[in-house]
Amino acid sequence: MGSYGEKSYLFDGRLTVLLPDSFRTMEGGREQLMYPYEDRPQIILEDADTCRFCTFSLLKEQKLAGIQVKNVIQSITKAVVSLYPSCLLSKPRLVKRGEETCGWFSFRTSGKEGELRNFMYVFPVNNCMMLGTMGCFMEDRAGKEQLMKIMESLEIPEKKSAYSRVSSGHSVR
Repeated sequence: MGSYGEKSYLFDGRLTVLLPDSFRTMEGGREQLMYPYEDRPQIILEDADTCRFCTFSLLKEQKLAGIQVKNVIQSITKAVVSLYPSCLLSKPRLVKRGEETCGWFSFRTSGKEGELRNFMYVFPVNNCMMLGTMGCFMEDRAGKEQLMKIMESLEIPEKKSAYSRVSSGHSVR
C-alpha cells in the first residue's frame, strides 16, 4: 500500500498528517482541470500512478468548534446529495482525533476514466474549519484504505512553550 515518511506539517504547523511518500503536489495543469474554478483547495496532492488524490483547505473565516462538527458535516452531506441525488456511499460519521472530532462522509462521482469514491471531511484547526477531500477509483480497495489512513492520521500538534522549544534546540518562529 506504499510507504509513509514522517508526518507532514500543514498550515504553518497547525495540523499534522501522515502522507504516503508517493503523494506529490498536483501539477501540469491537472489541478486546474480537476478544480476548474478560481478558489481551488489550498493544498492539492496526488499519487499520479494510482490516480489517488487529497486536498486540504484551512478556511480561516469559517469558525468551527468540536461541538459543531456533527451539524456541519451533515449540512455539507445534504448539499452534496442535493447536487448528486444518488451519490451517497456512507452517511456522515464522526471520529475522535485526539482532543478534536473529525466529521466525514463518502460519495460517488463519475469522471472521464471511471467512477470515483470521494471522501469529504471537516476538522477543527485552531477553531477554524479545515475542509478536506480525497478520492480514488471505486474498485481501488487499497486506495480506500490508504485514504482512510490519511484522514485518521490528522492531529493538532502539541503546543510547546517558547522556553521548551529553545531549550530542546528548536528555533522559535
